[in-house]
Amino acid sequence: MKLNRRGMRNLLRSEDVQAMLGRKAAAVADQVEAAGIQVDGVPGKVALPVTVDVAAGAERARARVILDHPAGIAVEAKHGILTSSIDAARNA
Repeated sequence: MKLNRRGMRNLLRSEDVQAMLGRKAAAVADQVEAAGIQVDGVPGKVALPVTVDVAAGAERARARVILDHPAGIAVEAKHGILTSSIDAARNA
């Protein structure tokens, strides 16, 4: 069996794959937002901003869920919110 590398690359970068990854990333982002983590002050005053970015890279489509705040790294270190929300992508 010989794979067509160009065809596989085109498939992995396709709009359908990007849309599927976008749905999965959005499900993870929704779960992160549902946790209700607040930042900016003690107690926090602002909901932790979460951004979803979907793009076709050189070899395949990619989706990122970003804690879009300077405190995002500390929030992930303390709560592991992205890590614990990854299962939401399974059902999307």
